[in-house]
Amino acid sequence: MIMNRFRIFVLLLACHLSFGTAYAQKDSIIVYNDQRPLVYEDAWDLWPYVFLNENGEPDGYNIDLLKMIFKELDIPYVIRLRPTLEAQKDLKDHKSDLMLRMDADFARNNSSYGKTIVQIFTHSLVTPKSQAIHAKAGKDLTDYSIIVHEGSFSHHKLIDNGWAKEIIPFDDMKEAIQTVSSENKGVILWNSMSLKWLMMKYHTDNLELTPFDFPYGEYKFFANDHHLLAQLDSVYSKLRANDQLTAIQNKWFYPERQESGIPSWIWDWIKFFAILALAIIIYYAFFKIREHKMTKKILRENERLSLVMRTSNVKFCTYDVDSQFFVMMDSAGYPERNYSLLEFSHRFDPNDFTQLTEALRLVIEEKVPTFTLQLKEYENDLIHSNNYTATLSVLRRDKHKKPSVIICSKTDTTQERMRQQLIKESMLRYQSLFNSAMVDMVYYDADGYITDMNSKSLAVVGVDIETIRKQHISLSDVLGIEDLDLDDFEIFYATQIYNGPDDGRILNNLLKRDKLYYELQVMPIRDNNGKRIGFFGSGRNVTEVAHSYRQLQENTNELQEAQDEVTSYVRNIDYVLAVGGISLAKYHLDTHTLTVFSEINHEKYSLTQTRALAFIAPSSEKQALRILNKMDNKQPGSLRAEIKTCIRRKDHVTLHLQFNFVPTYKDGQIVEYFGLIRDISDIKAVEEKLALESVRAQEVETVKNAFLHNMSHEIRTPLNTVVGFSELFEMDHSPEDEAVFINEIKESSASLLKLINDILFLSRLDAGMITISPQPIDLASIFEGRCSSVWDNHRQPGVEYIAQNPFKRLIVEIDEPNASMILNKILTNAIQHTTSGSVLARYEFIADRLIVSVEDTGCGIKQEDIEHIFDRFVTGANNGAGLGLSICHELVEYMGGQIELKSTEGKGTMVWFSIPCKLIEMERC
Repeated sequence: MIMNRFRIFVLLLACHLSFGTAYAQKDSIIVYNDQRPLVYEDAWDLWPYVFLNENGEPDGYNIDLLKMIFKELDIPYVIRLRPTLEAQKDLKDHKSDLMLRMDADFARNNSSYGKTIVQIFTHSLVTPKSQAIHAKAGKDLTDYSIIVHEGSFSHHKLIDNGWAKEIIPFDDMKEAIQTVSSENKGVILWNSMSLKWLMMKYHTDNLELTPFDFPYGEYKFFANDHHLLAQLDSVYSKLRANDQLTAIQNKWFYPERQESGIPSWIWDWIKFFAILALAIIIYYAFFKIREHKMTKKILRENERLSLVMRTSNVKFCTYDVDSQFFVMMDSAGYPERNYSLLEFSHRFDPNDFTQLTEALRLVIEEKVPTFTLQLKEYENDLIHSNNYTATLSVLRRDKHKKPSVIICSKTDTTQERMRQQLIKESMLRYQSLFNSAMVDMVYYDADGYITDMNSKSLAVVGVDIETIRKQHISLSDVLGIEDLDLDDFEIFYATQIYNGPDDGRILNNLLKRDKLYYELQVMPIRDNNGKRIGFFGSGRNVTEVAHSYRQLQENTNELQEAQDEVTSYVRNIDYVLAVGGISLAKYHLDTHTLTVFSEINHEKYSLTQTRALAFIAPSSEKQALRILNKMDNKQPGSLRAEIKTCIRRKDHVTLHLQFNFVPTYKDGQIVEYFGLIRDISDIKAVEEKLALESVRAQEVETVKNAFLHNMSHEIRTPLNTVVGFSELFEMDHSPEDEAVFINEIKESSASLLKLINDILFLSRLDAGMITISPQPIDLASIFEGRCSSVWDNHRQPGVEYIAQNPFKRLIVEIDEPNASMILNKILTNAIQHTTSGSVLARYEFIADRLIVSVEDTGCGIKQEDIEHIFDRFVTGANNGAGLGLSICHELVEYMGGQIELKSTEGKGTMVWFSIPCKLIEMERC
């Protein structure tokens, strides 16, 4: 266990150092010049965005866009178009600097995306017109075989979601379109614009394009250089804002748009006159709207004036001095009817009309500016009349400044006179109520002396009103305030205590009881001018109420003492609950809700059944449902359960709760359940850790037993061969057979020795005893020799063995023995599985890493075996021990590198590994 941890620590340290180097390179700013131009690589078949034209030159919208951007940035550049997957790998391996690529999760770990969205890719389906397909969204494709561009956004989406019965990847979508068109069957899913371009270019009239509801893709700049991405985003935004992209967009996406041929300055003048015309229309509309608003305002003011006149009961009429005609106005101020002097006189009492004509004469002769008089006017008969207060004044004057029109405003005072009459009647009723009221009432004069008391108040004192008046009792005596200022007195409200004859006040001498509690309220009475005309007092005897209140106070004090004891008890219980991690809970049967209390009187949560079950982990859901059903069915007795929730505490421990409920009864019926909830998360966490450690111990034991079983089998087989053929020497045999016996013994011995060496090496590797000692070495001079030494021992007829050396000189610091061991085992494995075709070995140095690949055309590996191919004792077709690739895998990772394998059954296998090393000198061929 300690050795395994040490190995993991070494691997993590190596990964950290390698990633640190990668990030340092990623964050550095690259200067692009003629010696180091910017390398842009992209797909060669993404029409009309980027593709190779008939002359084999890069062409398309992306090419024109990037040329425009590179011109703005003044950066030298190289544009190369390759198959999509190769272009993506070159960017990942830092062989290129820039791509335009779909923003997808599967590519974000390779490089970085810019922030600007260059294009939005929608998806469509291409099918033969004779082939009906019933699919509207991605999930509808599960019954179809779908053709996609290999490695594309569409390809990954179909794989991730399982949206196709079969996925058929094509490297060249031009070939896919032509295949579906010629065979008149198949379904293609890809970018809408690219499919449309291909169908138009190759005149596939038997195909149709159908828009499809599929996740759209965002096309962005993709690079390892963050500084470059920021520059590209900035320049692209500038070009788009200045409308400099329209020309190339029309060229590639909307070729039907043609230039009109009209000079641009004509359009500028047209825009100017259009804006000018719009401004004139707005200016005209503004004044029309303003005029409309002013008209509405005047009408609204007139309506308000009319409303005031109607609500104030004001009417107007005018008197023309020359014609001696009266003109009556309606509520809106418009003439309603004309009356002659004689006709107008019929509307008034003769005496009132005489006063009216006299008042008109005085105003006309300008002896008085205005004149006000009271009139009684009959409306339509001589029975019903209204009282008016009329005011006469000059409305117009003639050219000699003499009054020509007199205006008369009449205010209807009929209601006011009726109100005054009601006041008189109310005074009579008041006097009656004063004497018969159910509360004590006292009236004081303006100087504050009692002048009247109703029978209710006299009963309290126990004397008649005449005696009170003779005693000359003042408001100061009643209130017990000697220096009472009546001028500043506003209101008094209090409960007075009168102690009887021993008090010394005049009023107390009249009382015939020892003590009187009296609730008293006194306020001044003023006329319309604010002058004080008296005081009004009301009150009631509250002696019995006072005695009851005193008794209530005593009872309240006793209750408070008992409540304090209960509060202290509750506090102690709350403390125990908090320290013990326990909460109280109630389950209400009427509402089916669970209420949790952090303290006795503090509700923490109130959860419905659905809400409570949402917090339960799936493993405890059935148990929670059972206990809820038992409570809903009113099952007697205590109910207990341990529930696992999907909630994590602040310390990231999964919350486990222990429930213990008992029923609460009322009238013999269960009305609710009361319980305790205890946090047992720590106990469960310890139990889970113990269980996990037990499983790990069992796994270790299983691995150990498997290792011993495999070793005993692998060692016994060659050892039995050696012993068997050795025994044949002691038996009768021909001399010619001895060569065969010796050869079998040698091969079995070599196999046994190789197996033991591998086992010993693995044990040293597991124990961390392998020492990595990098030394300078010219790899270019020894690579072909290392390959030939392996091939010479295992060469088979009909197989071509190739070693590619791209360097004249490559001196690096690397642990050459261990690296050669890895290469040796991989080459041996490739030779053993290749009976025809070729075995190719090559290497490359990129970004402080030596990358070696071995590719063969052998029998390949089944897909289901690839996942475990680097495990120990996984054998191939040659029935070996199964330790070669396992040793390579563990040794490469031990050296801080990576190893990967790709294989197709029946076609061959490719294995490549990379090891970090330091470059000292390099010269390419």
